Amino acid sequence: MKFEFSAGGIIFQKNDAGFRFALILDSYDKWTFPKGHIEKGEKIAIAAGREVGEEIGLKNLKVVKLLGKTDYWFRLSGQLIHKFVDYFLMEASPESILKPQEAEIKDAQWFSPREALKILGYKKDSLELFRKAFEELKIMV
Repeated sequence: MKFEFSAGGIIFQKNDAGFRFALILDSYDKWTFPKGHIEKGEKIAIAAGREVGEEIGLKNLKVVKLLGKTDYWFRLSGQLIHKFVDYFLMEASPESILKPQEAEIKDAQWFSPREALKILGYKKDSLELFRKAFEELKIMV
């Protein structure tokens, strides 16, 4: 058995139309939050910002707070892996444009809170993270 550690973000922007959240379409055709591996010696919040920047092209994200941690199991080349992920609430500027890293993800888009809740994959973990984000941002859905 192998362990992996990643960090990612629930990214939002606020403009005149309200809040929007960035989601990525992963290789399993599920809309989810951007995340990636923590490099040796790297602080978790720094890794989260770096990985989000790499996956969806956003820079200068403001880390608001740690929202929560998830863990799950999967197999890769027959090896059982237990993955742990720390997710941070992050704010992007209102004019931020997503530029998905096509080598790793299929797409990245901004969604209203309602749209994001509807299409979000991996609901077991993701819905709790969204609930915490909405609570922090005082969003009623």
